[in-house]
Amino acid sequence: MGFPTKINYTWGKGFPGGIASANPRRSAIPGPMGFVAGAGGVTVAAFGWVQADGVTVLNKPIASEAPTGFVLRDQTGLITPYLGESTMTLPSGFNVQLMTGGDYFAVSAATAATPEQAVYASTTDGTLQTGVAGTVPEGTVATGWIVTQGGAAGSTIIISGAVAPIAGSNE
Repeated sequence: MGFPTKINYTWGKGFPGGIASANPRRSAIPGPMGFVAGAGGVTVAAFGWVQADGVTVLNKPIASEAPTGFVLRDQTGLITPYLGESTMTLPSGFNVQLMTGGDYFAVSAATAATPEQAVYASTTDGTLQTGVAGTVPEGTVATGWIVTQGGAAGSTIIISGAVAPIAGSNE
């Protein structure tokens, strides 16, 4: 998506990758180097995985494991000539914020999303798919997130991840 070419007469309910509520949030804690987008960049409003170096983030896993977190849309004030027609991709080397819990706007999968459905992440590009909990679609992994406000295919929805540490983990 390049420079805007249309005008919307009504506001959208939210922007993909944005915070959807004032409820508590939880983020993945990076090391001293922070998290940075890897080669090719990282797509906002998709799931991301920290790679083996503990710093680089990509929208695909090293192995079929749950994603580290949801890529937050938090880069503000990046109005520069070379980013003038940017997309929802954080360029390689840019800071990445990965959210592990809270409520966020996302884009629904190729099918309609309904409340309480499980959220799955594509292992090729981190995009979301929704469905019945426990029935992991081919090419995806379970995220532990759920749909809290559904919508038609391709529309903006709200997804939520647990804010408290997962029972039995060392967090």
